[in-house]
This record gives sequence, structure tokens and C-alpha cells, in this order.
Amino acid sequence: MAGDAQTSVWHLVREDLRTHRHNPAATGMQALVVHRLSRAAHTSRSPLARAARPLCRLAWMLVKGLYNVELPHTARIGRRLRLPHPHSVVVVEGAVVGDDCLMRHNVTLGAGTRDGGAPVIGDRVEFGPGAMVIGGVTVGDDVLVGPGALVMQDVPAGSRVLAPLATVRPARARREGDRVRRAS
Repeated sequence: MAGDAQTSVWHLVREDLRTHRHNPAATGMQALVVHRLSRAAHTSRSPLARAARPLCRLAWMLVKGLYNVELPHTARIGRRLRLPHPHSVVVVEGAVVGDDCLMRHNVTLGAGTRDGGAPVIGDRVEFGPGAMVIGGVTVGDDVLVGPGALVMQDVPAGSRVLAPLATVRPARARREGDRVRRAS
């Protein structure tokens, strides 16, 4: 789970490229490459890696500014993460994301205010748009976190977390004196 220490950064990048249909221009692919290289630079003790850290920081800020994607080098991101529309994806420092996960736009894996912990996400977890996992909770393998769902407690493997559906209420009756504004 969350990237094997024995796997080289270049192997992970090649897997990410295959996962994103061999499209190096894909936003998700670019964000993952920056994350992989930054993580490698910050975990290696070589002088070359240390020299690359400021460049990695600059690339991370560029990805954050252009795409509003935050994948810090302190987060452990597993293999073959799919980011088809990764705009406004935020992963907190120290979070763990398993292998073969899918994150759509506006997904947040954030720290809780009480425990300050970071989420731990299992393998093959799928996040719908706007899904949020907050705090030091664990989400098991093969979980679906539906659109707009808020997770603040542990989720067992194989579960589905769904947000309540929106309710449709009839419009209130207009009184004779009510005016309707029209856009010009």
C-alpha cells in the first residue's frame, strides 16, 4: 500500500503515465510527477536530491497555482492513482493513499481539528466529486466515497459512503404584490 519503498521513482512515473493513458499533458499526470519527484528528493540523502529540493518546491507551487492541486511530498501516494479531473484536490501532509485509487475533482483528504491526524486510505478506493475525509480516520479497501460525502469516522472495507440526496421543495406561492426582477 502507498508506494513500495523498493519501487523506483521512474517506475512509478511510468505506471502513472500508463494510468493516465500515456498523456503527459494530463493535469493529473503532471501533479503526480511533481509529487513523485518531490517525495524522492526529500527522502533521498544524496547531494543531487538535496540540490533538487528547491526546484521541486517551485514545481509544487506551480501545480498548486495552476491546477489548485495539493499533493505534498509528505503524503504517501500509492501506485496508479487516477486523477481524471484533479482540480481542487487537496491531500494533507502525512496522509496515506493506497494503490489503484480514483480521485475526482474537489476531493479533500484533510486533517481534523481535534486529533490533527491525517487520513489513511486503503487500496481501490473511489472518491466522487466533492468527497471529503477529515481527520485521522481509516478508509478500508474497496470503498466508494460518493459525491459530496463527508467522512469523519473509520469506514470498513467494501463499504459505500453516500451523502444524503438533495430535497426538492415546491416554490412558495407568489402573492400579488411580489415583483420578479429580470436580468438586463
